[in-house]
Amino acid sequence: MPPAIEFRHVTKYYHSRFSNDGVTALADVSFEVAAGEVCAFLGPNGAGKTTCINALMGFLFADSGDVSVLGYPPGDVRAKSRIGFVPENFAFHPFLTAPKLLRFHAALAGMDTAIAGRRIPELIAKVQLCGYEELRIGKYSRGMVQRLGIAQALLNDPQLLVLDEPTSGLDPAGRRDVREILLALQSLGKTVFLSSHNLRELEQFAGQVIIIDRGKLVREGPLAELLGRGGRVAIHVDQLPEEMEGFLSEHGAAIERGPQGIRILADPALKREAVERLWAAGCDVTAMYPVKSSLEDLFLKVVSDAEKPQ
Repeated sequence: MPPAIEFRHVTKYYHSRFSNDGVTALADVSFEVAAGEVCAFLGPNGAGKTTCINALMGFLFADSGDVSVLGYPPGDVRAKSRIGFVPENFAFHPFLTAPKLLRFHAALAGMDTAIAGRRIPELIAKVQLCGYEELRIGKYSRGMVQRLGIAQALLNDPQLLVLDEPTSGLDPAGRRDVREILLALQSLGKTVFLSSHNLRELEQFAGQVIIIDRGKLVREGPLAELLGRGGRVAIHVDQLPEEMEGFLSEHGAAIERGPQGIRILADPALKREAVERLWAAGCDVTAMYPVKSSLEDLFLKVVSDAEKPQ
């Protein structure tokens, strides 16, 4: 089975109208998203995420390289008919109601009227908008508009769902509902490609992570594997001599002091030497256990490393 999304050496350069200057939005970016995967697409503001999403949706074309979506070029009607898209900012007709808007989108997608008639009430219920069918969209809150956007993306039962900040404006219950929808889609074999700044939430259900910064791919892979690489070991001690503190700091260990004693967070490769030195210094090692890195820790480290001068 071909990848759901494939970027091969994609470069995009934005030219300036008034000078010879410009901006390289993407520089030789290559990655794949397997079918049926939930992929978190991350990067700081200005990293090139929106350019990538626009390229895979066929809204713009790369200057060099190739993009494939569900085995087709971006913008190919055979791919577009199987994609659901939720942009970061919506521009829905404010004078329409939710059912009318969804019927309009169903007509644009060429859906059978009878199928659309059955599916629209189901989707309105799925995104928790029951009871608001007669309210014009212009009267919706930001969170309600976000829910409606997700409903229109699911309208054609897509094979690939592309989401840009899907939980923006939602309260905790709304974010939980979106998370459950995405997990249900994954169980049906759908592919989800989403960009979000809510890293703690993404960590709960994403299987793959792609991080870009300044237009370059800086890290990708299975989330569990990436977090495993960044893990540390916690060592609890009753005391910490000054010379040991200096040794640990020189090797990148973090030292935390609290009412329960002293905790040292160190690289696993330093574990044996650190414990032996602590014992030799007369310290009582009361506990030692692995500490998994978080997605936020990984993201901040990767982006920080990418910004260091080479």
